[in-house]
Amino acid sequence: MTNLLKRYLSLFLSLIILLNFHTVYAANFNDDLREIRAEINRDNLQDAIKKIKKIKISNENEQEKIDLLFGDIYLKINQIDKAEEFYQKTFFTSNEEIEARTFIGLAEVRLAQGKLNDAINYAKKSIKINSNKIRPKIILAIAKTRIGEGEESIKILNELYENRKDAEVALAIADYYSTFDDSTQSIKVLEEFIKRDPNNIKVLNQLASLYLFDGNKEKAIEYKLKVYQYYQFNRNRNKQKQAKAWILSIDPNYFDKPVKV
Repeated sequence: MTNLLKRYLSLFLSLIILLNFHTVYAANFNDDLREIRAEINRDNLQDAIKKIKKIKISNENEQEKIDLLFGDIYLKINQIDKAEEFYQKTFFTSNEEIEARTFIGLAEVRLAQGKLNDAINYAKKSIKINSNKIRPKIILAIAKTRIGEGEESIKILNELYENRKDAEVALAIADYYSTFDDSTQSIKVLEEFIKRDPNNIKVLNQLASLYLFDGNKEKAIEYKLKVYQYYQFNRNRNKQKQAKAWILSIDPNYFDKPVKV
């Protein structure tokens, strides 16, 4: 074997090793991202931030994905301007998936700011890139309700729900009816959903609020207690305290009573 051939073979093997390394690294990065998003969805924001800090960023797209996560976190804690700042960082991305998520984030920001036409435009841009995403369609429906296009809004939500029985869609439909002071219909929608997914914490939380609004304190506490126990199990002390305070505001002696098995 000539020296030249050996050199080519060595170069080829190095390339194979390098490609395999990058494939494994990319897979690990995406797995980490999914875990962090799950923590954000569960409102475990401190855990999410701790995991973000451990991630090593190797290229621009990965940095953009991290910026999106920070935007989502700030949106969760209602720091709208800070969330917008991070979404703006990814505005000129070359990656379509990141672009779609950026438009969702900016649509959320504009919705929170009451800039409904902008929210609609950003939601439509996201849908145009990826029509399979649910959140921009929900934002579109919420914004349309607020500008007085209620019929078109509920049509969007019902079509979404027919195709996919998703908690976010069920909550959006319930919110739609709440906008028109129809708490009975809101409760009906969420009770139907909870039969299929009895442990969905967001739906349980909303049902507690709706029952309290309706004057059914016993039912409200029943659902809020499940929320409290969920955060207790997941060691989210902040959310646990909030749920407990909510229950005590209705029944100050609730936790002094014998526990029902």
